[in-house]
Amino acid sequence: MRNTLKILSIPLILVHLLILYFWIFDWEKLVTQIGLITWIVSTVLGIVIYFIYLKLSLKDKKSIVNRRIVLCSTLLTIVLAMGALLIEFVTSSMP
Repeated sequence: MRNTLKILSIPLILVHLLILYFWIFDWEKLVTQIGLITWIVSTVLGIVIYFIYLKLSLKDKKSIVNRRIVLCSTLLTIVLAMGALLIEFVTSSMP
């Protein structure tokens, strides 16, 4: 199970970093249908993987580091989503 989590965690973190890159440099790609689906699915998958790590309560150092990295990248993606919604709200309320 640990290897499966690791195999899922690494691409997930890369997707989260790619979302951060697009959010900073090319945000138009994130507001497409595929971009939004990727954003939502990666966030949900990050939360699920994190809770699986917690449920298994693996105590080795690699698992703890992986769990924290998944948590941080998922929280970063959530913060970016909230920032995008805030920016959208502010710009849409301008005259």
